[in-house]
Amino acid sequence: MRNSTKSRSVACAVAVALLGAVLVPTAQAAGPPNSVVDWNAIAQTAAITTAKQAPSEATITLAYIQAAVYDATVTIDGGRPYGPWQRPRRHASVDAAVSTAAHDMLVHLLPAQTTTFDVDYATALAAVPDGHAKDSGVAVGQLAAAGIIAARQGDGYQTDIGFTMPPPAPGVWQLPAGQTPLTPWVSTMRPFLLAAPDQFRPGPPPALTSRAWAREFNEVKAVGGATSTVRTPDQTMIARFWTSHGAQQWNTALGQLISSRGFDVDQAARLFAMVDLTGADASIGCFDAKYHYLFWRPQFAVPLAGTDGNPATTADPTWTPLVATPTHPEYPSAHGCASTAEADALSAFLGTRRIEIDMPSLVAGTDPSRHFDTVDEMITEIRNARVWGGLHYRGSTLVGSRLGDQVARWDLSRGPFRDDGRRTRP
Repeated sequence: MRNSTKSRSVACAVAVALLGAVLVPTAQAAGPPNSVVDWNAIAQTAAITTAKQAPSEATITLAYIQAAVYDATVTIDGGRPYGPWQRPRRHASVDAAVSTAAHDMLVHLLPAQTTTFDVDYATALAAVPDGHAKDSGVAVGQLAAAGIIAARQGDGYQTDIGFTMPPPAPGVWQLPAGQTPLTPWVSTMRPFLLAAPDQFRPGPPPALTSRAWAREFNEVKAVGGATSTVRTPDQTMIARFWTSHGAQQWNTALGQLISSRGFDVDQAARLFAMVDLTGADASIGCFDAKYHYLFWRPQFAVPLAGTDGNPATTADPTWTPLVATPTHPEYPSAHGCASTAEADALSAFLGTRRIEIDMPSLVAGTDPSRHFDTVDEMITEIRNARVWGGLHYRGSTLVGSRLGDQVARWDLSRGPFRDDGRRTRP
């Protein structure tokens, strides 16, 4: 992997916010205008910057929007939709259809921001010449959004499932006083393409008395602590880099990739849908496992190691992780699940494991972006980063990646995208 900056400085690194720093939307690389990219950026701002949605929730929100946008484009240009089929309208304006589908989904999902969405929509439609094509495109977008909304009724999005924290015990997930569990509803939500949230639920984390537990515990204790003396400055920077908001990091990178490579609207719609739907399903499967096993994070395991019954682990009451711990259970790693599935989807779209992508970050003290030649290169670094940051045990990152691979294989072989490659693959 080659770094996109010549120097790295971690001297000015600051504590990362609980859910990871939120990226400020940046200008896309030069390329032809693309309504899909434009509305994806609007959706990022609405869900992440304004609504403050966490990565797992924002990934799901974006998946709804990109499903509707994708269905609008295939109705016009041919292909198999995610949602209900509608009669093809090949002379409709694709930009009007994309704008309408995205607008209507955003109003449905984030109604408090309707006024802002209406302004964006009016601006987008003003750029489309009046006439039959525009009117037909608006109708296509309306039907695409309505179809997704109807198909997803009662799917568990943002539903209170009545989760309560378990009693404290060795190995059981705990939270510091004043913190609340993050999006437990994701664990029971109906997936977009999977058969069920627990379809690929992994086996349990290692037993606390096992050698595997001691090995994983001692690694994260040594390298992931705030004052670790064995972690290198480069590893510290990388650990902080990957605390960026995952959904915004990925979607911003995809927008830049689309613009730099000159992908058209159809290609952009397919790419965003493949990545966001697959990432959403991986998040759902991951949170199913998280809230099923309720395994403790290093932030509690290291100070309380004297209770785990394993003579090969030693407690350190003063230990804290390098970066702030998200408020959901440890096992498996959510970044491992979602990013692996998303990278697999990008690879499938491009038809190669050599993805050549720049991932952005605005976390203080890190590179503004990092370049990755291949899927494996990126996922290996993400797994390392979660250990170096003191957030996860090594095995949890590997299990998360395996779950992400399983979800991607299922979704990409059974979703609408398998029939759409000839039309939209670059």
